[in-house]
Amino acid sequence: AGRVDKLRHQVEAAGGMERRYWVCAFCVNQHASICSDFGRPPANDPNGAARWEANCHDSLTSEKLPRCPCGEPKHFNDSPALCELNKFDDMMDFLVESVPGFRQLVAVDRNFDIFTRLWCIAELVQASLSAIPQTVCLLSDEVLDMDNADLSIYIKLANLKATECCATRPEDKAAIMAKIPDVYEFDAQLQALIFGTRGLLAKRLVGTDVLYAAVRAVVRISAISKA
Repeated sequence: AGRVDKLRHQVEAAGGMERRYWVCAFCVNQHASICSDFGRPPANDPNGAARWEANCHDSLTSEKLPRCPCGEPKHFNDSPALCELNKFDDMMDFLVESVPGFRQLVAVDRNFDIFTRLWCIAELVQASLSAIPQTVCLLSDEVLDMDNADLSIYIKLANLKATECCATRPEDKAAIMAKIPDVYEFDAQLQALIFGTRGLLAKRLVGTDVLYAAVRAVVRISAISKA
């Protein structure tokens, strides 16, 4: 209780108690979609299968997570009108038009895996296209320090491709990819969103223009070679 009170006082001092957040995991009715099942494990993807298996278990106790027995009717891609999972772009357009000062907060995990989740990058690019201001919250800037000898995060981000990103349900990935008219252009927009002069990580990167130029060249060369 003491730690919670301390946190509450800190939030109050920062004037954040009345700030409201839209969190899809809470705002979307999970009982009308995924609460009763873990979905199918990814096929032909050992890393994805391992991640799926880990997500089926409590990260603290390692016990398998219980599945919800609520019996609420489920609506997925086969019933698009009733499904709540397929409307993030419409929801974002609505919020930015109806909520003064609306912006997107990007909470980046330790390993930057957020940028490998197709739902997440689709929302990031949609926010950029809808001119929604974006703020990035990192666990630490250390991994992005130009003096850091570990370049794995840079390599990971510079090689992002929508087709290689993952979603829990293959049907969701197919539905999102179907909304992308030009995958190579989408990939280029994603790189600009991350590395560009006004990108998500621009304030954290020294020499970001050089990095962005290099990444942009790689994306274009890759697109030409596959055309």
